[in-house]
Amino acid sequence: MDKHRIKTALRISLEELRLWLQNSRCILLAVMLVFVHMLVITPLSECAADMEQPVSILEAFIALANSGSILLVIPLLYLVLIADYPQVSGNFLFCQIRCDRLSWIMGQMLFAAWSAIFTTLFLFVSSCVMMLLSQKGTWQIQFSDAVTHYTSVFPDRRGAYICSLLPENLYQQMPLAVSLVHSLCLVCLHFFITALLILLLFLIQKKYAGILISGTLLMAGTLGAQVRDSWMWLFPLAHTIPWLHYEKYIRQMVFPMTASYAILCGYSVLIILLCLLAAKKYQPGIVSIHD
Repeated sequence: MDKHRIKTALRISLEELRLWLQNSRCILLAVMLVFVHMLVITPLSECAADMEQPVSILEAFIALANSGSILLVIPLLYLVLIADYPQVSGNFLFCQIRCDRLSWIMGQMLFAAWSAIFTTLFLFVSSCVMMLLSQKGTWQIQFSDAVTHYTSVFPDRRGAYICSLLPENLYQQMPLAVSLVHSLCLVCLHFFITALLILLLFLIQKKYAGILISGTLLMAGTLGAQVRDSWMWLFPLAHTIPWLHYEKYIRQMVFPMTASYAILCGYSVLIILLCLLAAKKYQPGIVSIHD
């Protein structure tokens, strides 16, 4: 693959990213923060207050990435964020550069990656900042005693909401740093697959069907994670939640973590190949990019 095509694809992706960040839909990023504060920061702050000990600021994002209910809301908001992707409005025609279909589709795939990475890092940084500003969070690269000893101090609250955010399956099975890396990578892969699916359905001129299918997969995955049945592993969401891979007490995996990475990467590669096939029949025409 020649350098010119790669350079063109990169420019297309960055232009798409610029337009995406300027879109009024990005107000949904603020909506995400509201949900994160309500569903993660406030419960962790209450946990820290009850235990009279701080929690780790890193636990905020890990809690976000390990709650099935939150991982329904946040990906749905991300789905709405990229609902207009790829953007083909008339504004594209004011500054133009011609490219072939392969360069264009590569640019769109790169944008899918940029948007997934940006949203994941946005959630990570903002959740850490909000936890720090709550004055109940501190910097430490290990699970806090406030979380790990909560049920032993308050055994009558074993079914409390905070226990579903950071369950025993998580902190008893892996260190905080490992859990954080898994959470970041798996959430990012989930977003990436969602964006690729939207792109694929756009290329076969079924864009709204793509939004509907993505939303249905999210809800089905959330239901599977709640009932914890074996069919949940058919959906990307179950693979995104680290604690679902482990037993509660014994150090034994329910489903190999490496297999989840392989499946999510496999889904990504499959959709990319389908996008390349669909792109052969799609004519993007002129893509706008500043020289």
